[in-house]
Amino acid sequence: MSRTSIRAAKPFQTSSEVKRFDEANVGRLGLISIQERISNEYASWDIEFEVDGRPAKLSCDALPKYGGVPHGLDNDISAALIDLYIESGSPADGTLRTTAHKILRRAGLDASGRYYQALQQSLYRLRTATYSASEAWYEVKRRWTTVTFNYLAELEYSSEDDELLFGGTSVLKVRLAEPIVRSIRARYLKPLDFEFLTSLDRPLTRALYRLLDARRYPVDEPTLPLPSYTVNLVEWAEGCKIFDKRTNKIRGTLEGAHVELIERGYLREVIYEGRGQKQSITYHFVVATAAQTEVDADSPALQALVGRRVSTSVARQLISTFGEAHVLARVAKFDALRASGYQVRNVAGALVDVVRDQAEKYPAPTEVPAVSVSSKLPAHQTAKRAPVESIEPEDTRTREERADDALRTLQFLLRDRLTTTEYAVLRARWSEPAADAAASVMLITRAKREDTLEEAVRDLRAFIASPTDESAR
Repeated sequence: MSRTSIRAAKPFQTSSEVKRFDEANVGRLGLISIQERISNEYASWDIEFEVDGRPAKLSCDALPKYGGVPHGLDNDISAALIDLYIESGSPADGTLRTTAHKILRRAGLDASGRYYQALQQSLYRLRTATYSASEAWYEVKRRWTTVTFNYLAELEYSSEDDELLFGGTSVLKVRLAEPIVRSIRARYLKPLDFEFLTSLDRPLTRALYRLLDARRYPVDEPTLPLPSYTVNLVEWAEGCKIFDKRTNKIRGTLEGAHVELIERGYLREVIYEGRGQKQSITYHFVVATAAQTEVDADSPALQALVGRRVSTSVARQLISTFGEAHVLARVAKFDALRASGYQVRNVAGALVDVVRDQAEKYPAPTEVPAVSVSSKLPAHQTAKRAPVESIEPEDTRTREERADDALRTLQFLLRDRLTTTEYAVLRARWSEPAADAAASVMLITRAKREDTLEEAVRDLRAFIASPTDESAR
């Protein structure tokens, strides 16, 4: 019997403190191929397996004109949609109202240029591909059931030009599949470290991480992770929806993702055993150490990292591995780099990389300011140390981000009182330099509280219909 292994160099903590979630069926079944590129003709797949000793089937039928079965970046988009839906309060009808810009940002993708077209194609695939899970979909009360659905049951959007393409101001209304909505509302969820997910470099690594992290949880206990996971290599290829089932090709497809997940401290080692079709693969996960769990909640380094969007679990791991002084020094360097104009796609992911960097690959800023304890504490904690009137937190969001956030709030307040087109026009108006999105949200909020919402909506429609030069005055 042959046995090969890859080992990790440093630890990583998976923690119950993760507060973001994935729908457990979607994660475990791997509805989206982890492969980054496929032929358009790869438009269907079906697999057979056993669940609790009983036969089960899973299939997907897609359209070649939209690029074949969901794959690659579709995993990032689907995870972002579920996360945004849960964040919006998981409405019973499964509807999510958002923007193209917001989806890309939540997915950790660059919200400019070619990614809007990639998002549009991805949503088409998720809308048109049909999945069938025969005795393979777990329901909390009914256990194993058979369901057939499209990942998106509805897709409505505004476009920016005559070619009907997505852009920065495109507004979307999507409705998730009923089985997915039912599971989420029944709280059949598993923890998902979203910051870690979006910080990974390759779409294939992110897709493998999402699938692997779901498989390490027992079906009936999706909150208790296991220390290892073993599966037949060919069966694993089917689970990953890898087209070429030759064992050497499977190993080649997975190798880069394995290396990254080990380097990032998620996996301790990957072991292959056996030969040919009988070959197995075992993943050993890194588990939390006592030192990592004992990092004090009031640690300045912990507050510094969490205040810059690093998840608590990753922050604890970094502090226990590198120490408080090192982490604080690297946070200061990161802040100075950004202040000097250094561009980052993902704040949390970039900061983690700066802390871990041992090769000095980041340029040293000419002057690194000291990081004070107060600058690392969240606003609700610094408020205890300063008079209320002196606290004026700086809004570091871009105009586009402010417009997205305002639109999300307004969509929550108004729901279907405005059409997708009206929301799109409003979103475009808020992108103008003189626009005050916050003022509109405040007016609607006050109107809802004072029971004058219908009148306020009429005024809002008048603003939407008014000429651009009027709204700018």
